[in-house]
Formats: sequence, structure tokens, C-alpha cells
Amino acid sequence: MTTSTGAGPAMARGLFYGWWVLLALSGLRIVASGVGHNALSLLVLPLEQEFGASRASISLMATVSSVSVAVTAPLGGVLMDRYGARLVMLLTLLLSVIGYVALSMVSELWQAIALFTIPLGVAYNWAILNSGAPILNNWFDRQKARALSLLNVGHGGGALLLPLMALAITQLGWRQAMLISALGLLLSGVPAVLISRNTPEEMGLTPDGDPARTQRASAGAAAGATLPQAMRTAFFWAIGLGTAFMLMINISLVVHMVPLLVSKGESEAVGAGLLSFQLVLSVPIVLGGGWAADRFGGSRVLAFMMLATFAGVLVMLGASNVPGYLVANVLLAFGGSNWAILWAVIGHVFGRKNYNTIRMSIYSVLIAGMSLGPVLAGMAFDATHSYTLWLQLLLIAGVAGIVAFAVTVKSEVGARGWIQSPIASISGTSG
Repeated sequence: MTTSTGAGPAMARGLFYGWWVLLALSGLRIVASGVGHNALSLLVLPLEQEFGASRASISLMATVSSVSVAVTAPLGGVLMDRYGARLVMLLTLLLSVIGYVALSMVSELWQAIALFTIPLGVAYNWAILNSGAPILNNWFDRQKARALSLLNVGHGGGALLLPLMALAITQLGWRQAMLISALGLLLSGVPAVLISRNTPEEMGLTPDGDPARTQRASAGAAAGATLPQAMRTAFFWAIGLGTAFMLMINISLVVHMVPLLVSKGESEAVGAGLLSFQLVLSVPIVLGGGWAADRFGGSRVLAFMMLATFAGVLVMLGASNVPGYLVANVLLAFGGSNWAILWAVIGHVFGRKNYNTIRMSIYSVLIAGMSLGPVLAGMAFDATHSYTLWLQLLLIAGVAGIVAFAVTVKSEVGARGWIQSPIASISGTSG
């Protein structure tokens, strides 16, 4: 992209353009969080009533979505590295909007499941959840964890829209609510695409708005490990598996939170309110986690989040009233607040050049691990008419996640040193 010679000085006199990119991407996250996949829990009971389907069958929407994302994630990373995340975001955003419109017209449950495979699975994931991180990874270096944390604030902040979506579903019907989702994504997504740029260099700027670097230093900043190099580290596999277990717990309980609490004797409104509270609480957790990751190391923070998530499952298993459910949701909020720290750690360890290819390959590992969560939770409920068995199984997953993150903490320094040594050589630094 051609750059105006006055762009750098103009930005130097005002707010660094990277923060405007962050603001636009966060706006899209806010809307998508309130009307997108977080609203899936609100669809479980309406779809069950309309199609007479089991919880396990309805939960297939989340499962096929996760599986399709896991299978195609490496391809998404390659496309983003080759053509830029911004173009991928535009095309998949439009496909997602079409998907929500089509969802409002389905007449069979299998049609809804099919839509959650590509337009509301792969396309939604690439457009909303996986285009912003690579863009911000390029725009920020010293402030990478904090910038990515602020992006993830949109995920929790958008949960404030969930009660409105619940109201729309009950008052207008779930089909009309899906049309509202399509409109919301369109109105927030187009400005995000227009404002965003793949790299600061496209505008004659540098990461963090720092003074212009030498050519050799810029080359070093853009360098990084290849996927085969990354895959030969214990860090690559440990962080993927640990996050998979954490997200398996998180997504299964987000999807089933409303019916879980209804099965315990609470109303749908109470369930939606507690789910909304959990997602909103992720805002301060994400912000605090970003600060802590910059100060103490991302792997240590992720390990702490896994411990909190495990404790949340334990509390939910024994809780029998709203105060108990509230404590459980506070702890479970840590399980969905890890994305910013995960992507920042990967960026710091493996560099910029092949960031998306490596990141989406790890994403494929963790999505594959968590994809069965919602449908297995539904199967457990259908078999026992209770979520107790599923919560007990999640405790086992939590222990496995704690072990994986212990390996991650131990292996991060070694992986960072081995991978970044060629970067240091390019940039002329001591490493």
C-alpha cells in the first residue's frame, strides 16, 4: 500500500494509529460477543422446543463449528500470512452475515447444524476471533499483551448485550433475533475493516509508534520461527494442550450455563444473568492478566487461570443456590479470559514472520481438544438428566490442564531463547 510521506509525523503529533485500529476491532468484538456465539446458550431451549430435539443434538451446532474450525485453522493462518488478515476478515465477515440471515430461515435442525459448520463456524471464527490478533501483533511490540488484552475486553464487554438478545428471543422470536445479529455484525464489521491496516509499515509507522528503526532492526522485528521449528519445542504442544483443556471447560459451560442452572431449579433469566455476569467479569480479568503477563510472564498467568477454572468447576459441582453459582461464575470467568495472553506469548516466543501459520496451528490443536465439550455435556445430561457427571469429568480435564501449563512454564524460556536467537542475529542485537 502506498504511504504518504507525511503519515509518520502526523501520527507522531497525535494518537498512535494503532490505538484507532484497536478501537475499531474492539467495537466489532463487542457486538459479536453479544449477538454471536455467546448467544448460543440462549438458543438451546428455543431450538429444543421448536424441533423436539435432544440437548446432545442441539449441542452439535457448537461441536461441528469447533471441529470445522480446527480442521481449517492452519489454512486460515497461511492465508492471513500470505494475503493479510484484513482481506480475510472482510470476506469472512460478509459470509458470516449471510450465515445469520440463512439461520433465521431454517426449517430443520440439520440445516442449523450445517450453517454452524462454515458461515457461522469457520467464517465467523476467522472474521471475529482470529483476524484482530495478527493485526495487533504487528502494530504493537512492547505493549503487545496489553493491546491484545484490550481487544479481548470487547468479548466480555459485549456480554452486556446478552440480556437484550434474550429479550429479543422471547419477545420477537429466535429467528428475528438472528436477523438482528446479522445487522449488528455488518454495522460494526465494515468500519473495523475500513480503519484497520495489516501492519504499521503500510502507513510509514513502526510498532508502538516508536521512533523510526533502522532497516536491520525492522528486518529483525519481522523475522520469526517457521512452523516446523515451533513444533519441535515442548512449549508449542504444552500451551496448545493446556489451553484446549481450559477452553473445553469454558465453552461447554458457556453453552450449557442456562440449561444447567435451570436443571438446578433456577429460571432462564437467572441463568442468562449469571452467564452475562461471567462474561462481563472477563473484562477486568483480561486487563489484569495482560498487565500481569508483561510483568510475570504469560505462561505463569495462564497456569493461574487454569487453577481458577478448576476451582470454578469444583464450586459449581457443590453449589445449590445463587450465591454459590455466583462464586462459581467468578472463578469460571478466568477460563474464557486467556486468549490475549496466549496470542501475546506466542508472538513474543515465535516472532512475526509466520505468526499466523504457527498461531492457527496451535489454535487447531486447542480447538480439536475442546470441540467435543458441548455435545458430551448434552449427552451426559440426556443420559442422567443431570449435569453432575459432566462436571465431574471436567474436574479430570482441569487436572490435565494444570499439568500441561506446568510444562509450559518450564519450557517457555528455553523455547524463547532457541527461537529468537536467529532474530537477534538479523537485528544485530545481543538477544
